Amino acid sequence: MIPFPCPLEPPETARLRAEVRRRLLCAWPALACSPICKLEPAALDAMLRHYDALFFDGLFARRLPQLCVVGTARMTRCAGKFCARIAADGATDVQIRMSTDFLFRLRKGPFFVNGVEALDALEAFQLVFEHELCHAAEWALYGTCSAHQSTFRALSHGLFQHRTCTHALPTRAQEAAALGVGVGARVSFPFEARTLCGVVSRVGKTASVMVPSAAGAWHDKRGRRYDKYTVPLSLLTPRRRG
Repeated sequence: MIPFPCPLEPPETARLRAEVRRRLLCAWPALACSPICKLEPAALDAMLRHYDALFFDGLFARRLPQLCVVGTARMTRCAGKFCARIAADGATDVQIRMSTDFLFRLRKGPFFVNGVEALDALEAFQLVFEHELCHAAEWALYGTCSAHQSTFRALSHGLFQHRTCTHALPTRAQEAAALGVGVGARVSFPFEARTLCGVVSRVGKTASVMVPSAAGAWHDKRGRRYDKYTVPLSLLTPRRRG
């Protein structure tokens, strides 16, 4: 039996979500800015406490007190992630990791997260957090984390009215590809008073660019050699093939 009200009616979900937002903005008014430029660790802790009290009737405080929320700029492909690890001594380490890389790049809405429209960056961040809370709740209740199966879907839709399990927030790779610097693109960039040309092999917060070099440390299947450069995306200029 689930020890908190579920499902909720859509107006109640909206009311409680707005109350979480109100409490966060009372303590951290800058979260209303677009884009959000800073996220205090205390704000993440508070967001967990408010959701736990308003939606879960204190489930995490009772059954999963070790749950913590961390912000990380290293996650560039997913906006949030629930992680659970059981150590050899039986101790459980559980975290919700939230990508500040996504948050700090969100400017003008609306955004679509889990099939729900968010009008600004904070609301989009809340919707991502709600998704991860459903994973955490399944772990707290049953000791399982079954991807997006029936238990997760019941919590996700029942509590938060989520209609899908994905977001439409742009990754850095998607943003770069829209500017013509996706993986496989030919680009040029300045380096030590020269302009180098190469091919993009990876895109994250920076890009890896393979530049032909007779003595390069890297080689492809045809034996052609390259040097690899890590380049800020802002320094890359797409080049036409030909």
